[in-house]
Amino acid sequence: MIRIHNAALPASEFEDANLSGSRFIDVNLEEAVFSDVNLDNVLISDARAYHATFRKTSMESATFENIDMRSAALRHVDLDGASIRFASLVNLSIAECDVRGMSINGYLVTDLLKLVEMSQSGTEADE
Repeated sequence: MIRIHNAALPASEFEDANLSGSRFIDVNLEEAVFSDVNLDNVLISDARAYHATFRKTSMESATFENIDMRSAALRHVDLDGASIRFASLVNLSIAECDVRGMSINGYLVTDLLKLVEMSQSGTEADE
């Protein structure tokens, strides 16, 4: 396991690496790029990850706490069992994703999407 604490790693590039179980605490990952990286069971806490890019990355059971991910990009990532708490997700966009079992503050996203669909169907019927 790798433990990185109180480090500035802006624009770092991690490629084709196994960093599973690693700990990134109080780190600057601004504009960092993770490509083909195993981040299973990783902890990223008290971090700045503005404009960070995660692509083709496994983050199963990862924990993200107190992390600022403004304008971060996640493409072809596996977040099965991951936890995100106390994070800035301002202007987050999620599209073409499997959200089964995903919850926000205890509410299943699939249930929330059903409510939106029902609401939209009712609005269209009223018009």
